[in-house]
Amino acid sequence: MATIYYARWILLPTCEIIQNGGISIEGNSIYSIGPRGRIKRSADDHIVNVGDLMLMPGLINMHIHLEEGVVRSYPKESDETFSSWISKKKSRIKNASAETLKAAIRLGSRELLSHGITTVVDSSRTGFSADALKAEPIRACIINEIHPEDMTEEKAAIDLVSNRISATDNFFAYGIGPYSIFSMSPDNLRALTEISRDKKRLWVTHIAESSEELQAFSERTGDLYFQITRKKGWPYGNTTSGSMHFALENNLIPDKAICIHCNYVNGHELDRLFDKNVFIVQCLQYTSALDHKPFPMDSARSRGIKLCLGTESIVYSESMDLFDELNFAKRLYPHIPAEEMLRWVTQNPADALGAGDRLGSLAEGKLADIIGVRIRPDGMDDILEQLIAGESDVRLVIVNGEEIISDY
Repeated sequence: MATIYYARWILLPTCEIIQNGGISIEGNSIYSIGPRGRIKRSADDHIVNVGDLMLMPGLINMHIHLEEGVVRSYPKESDETFSSWISKKKSRIKNASAETLKAAIRLGSRELLSHGITTVVDSSRTGFSADALKAEPIRACIINEIHPEDMTEEKAAIDLVSNRISATDNFFAYGIGPYSIFSMSPDNLRALTEISRDKKRLWVTHIAESSEELQAFSERTGDLYFQITRKKGWPYGNTTSGSMHFALENNLIPDKAICIHCNYVNGHELDRLFDKNVFIVQCLQYTSALDHKPFPMDSARSRGIKLCLGTESIVYSESMDLFDELNFAKRLYPHIPAEEMLRWVTQNPADALGAGDRLGSLAEGKLADIIGVRIRPDGMDDILEQLIAGESDVRLVIVNGEEIISDY
């Protein structure tokens, strides 16, 4: 028996829109999709008419720290350096109890679902995400971040994360990576990359995020440089360029890596990232709130780099809504078509996760991760532009063929 959803609009992988179409779901997969009259049905099928909704693939949030829900009211002060704020935030998270952290992670996952996000890539410092999310209906990819200041030795940190990976194969996807390039020595960065390659895991890092990071690597001065060197020497040699240049020159970024932020990069570095098939994740509202240099969006687009969106943290946003992120992106880059931006939260993230054959678009045989968004036509010619420009109104969320939110 199938469940068939009829809707006014259905978004296809090409970004074309079917008007008055249907989607048939059997088990956890899409069985058929097309105009209403072409969807085969039997007397036993369950029919659901959702009216004036657009059915589209569930959104994929490519970067967030759900455990930061415990410090959601702790923004950076105007006279505080970025590095010192990060250190204080880490300390507060470290001192929170396990149950408090797990509760924050679970709450965050439910907020994400309410915004139509059916897959989350959660970067976890504490290692509690796997336990917290295992009973939640959201599809999860967990990235274990290395923060060696928590460990006596970096080797212990590598071993710990390696063991975490082995213990949680039940998740949709799993990843590993340093919090940033400056989190570990070059030798241990290479060792971590070997672990990710051997275990066939995603490799993820923040990189070239802040001016303090650029200053540390190019001038060997500033607050971040001081924090890195106060207990040990500078492990990166006589650097004269930014962290991205250092990482590329020393082969510290593997092919198909997922790099977050990349605000302080140049055209040559973007060329090399493209050659390595790297995916770049932007958290635009967070970057703006922290007054970081804007990412060179059009330079990256002209080179064909695949872009994705994330929301980074609840600390600097009233929500973790990717529709809000898309709306913000549209205001920053009005010349970029809505259909391209929608790929930043659907098809590109699915490809980055190695799941393009299962997620990221509505097509026969793919997993039934589907959302329904209410659209009230206002005369705009392009319904996708309207989808991004207006306030999101998610009324239906389906994950793995099961309705999670039903408000149609």
